[in-house]
Amino acid sequence: MKYRLFLCSLSWGCLILLFGWLLAYLATGDRFGYLGLLNMLAVYFFIPLPVVLLAAAVCRQRSLWIGFGAGLGVFLWLWGALFWPVRWEAGQQSASNGSSLTVMTYNVLARHRFIQPLIATIRSENADVVFLQELNTELAQALQSDLSTAYPYQVLRPIDNPSGSGVISKYPIQPETVQLGSQWVGDPIILRMAWRGQTIRLVNFHMFPTTRLASPGTASRQFRVREAQAASLVDYARQVGPVILAGDANAAPLNQAYKTFAADFLDAWQSAGFGLGHTFPGSDVPGSSRPRIGPWPVPQWLVRIDYVFYSDHWEALSARLALIDGVSDHRGVVAVLRLR
Repeated sequence: MKYRLFLCSLSWGCLILLFGWLLAYLATGDRFGYLGLLNMLAVYFFIPLPVVLLAAAVCRQRSLWIGFGAGLGVFLWLWGALFWPVRWEAGQQSASNGSSLTVMTYNVLARHRFIQPLIATIRSENADVVFLQELNTELAQALQSDLSTAYPYQVLRPIDNPSGSGVISKYPIQPETVQLGSQWVGDPIILRMAWRGQTIRLVNFHMFPTTRLASPGTASRQFRVREAQAASLVDYARQVGPVILAGDANAAPLNQAYKTFAADFLDAWQSAGFGLGHTFPGSDVPGSSRPRIGPWPVPQWLVRIDYVFYSDHWEALSARLALIDGVSDHRGVVAVLRLR
């Protein structure tokens, strides 16, 4: 009897936390900074649902069955579409016959000197265009010396801190000067690309991070900065033709900054990826942004914050995570896009 009471009590506690978060999320979104951080990790509130299912069977409580069903329904509403099969074969076939464009966004982590694993990952993924964030000078030199044949067109702005960035391409690219607000981790790179007789706009961005949690007000301000940055990117991209926006948003799909993108543009992972697609945090090499709880780093690959967005001139044929390089605290995202 005691174990039944414990199991039922534990299940009710999990359900109260889950639906308490859900009500707060629906009512306030990211208005309060700490809640915004919970929204980034909300998928983990659903992990106890199997325990609730077990408790419903053991304790024979109809209310627990209802709670389990409601929780499962919410999970499917928020993430269920990510677990439908996708058209990998169609994407690969289209890529091979030259009718599609393969793009990769890749935060390579600035503060380290492990360059060859990054070069090997870029070679292996073989995207047509690679958007790089946190590009340092040593990696930029390696791109120019080792990959200039594969990627003859390079716009690089290396800095030996997270503000560096760059784009390398198999097709001609030219930079444009566009002002898109402030407080970026390096200003966005805006490019024109000549491809298959059309002019494509490319936008490489790295949005303001969550740097400190000194107070709820500090966290809230960081969310507001990202929302303003997302709005500025969307305002620009609405005015041009076919456009691809890729980079590190430092925001998860339940955050308002992501929703600002998704209101006008499509997310390649949401359209053609499979699974949660988490991209951060990864490696714990010196310079990594992987959070720590005391002396222990948090588990790897907790959230999805790296994206390929595109205008409705395109359709996504496939999206996948790049190989783990063992160096960066992010995983790259590779998407195959085709002009409609």
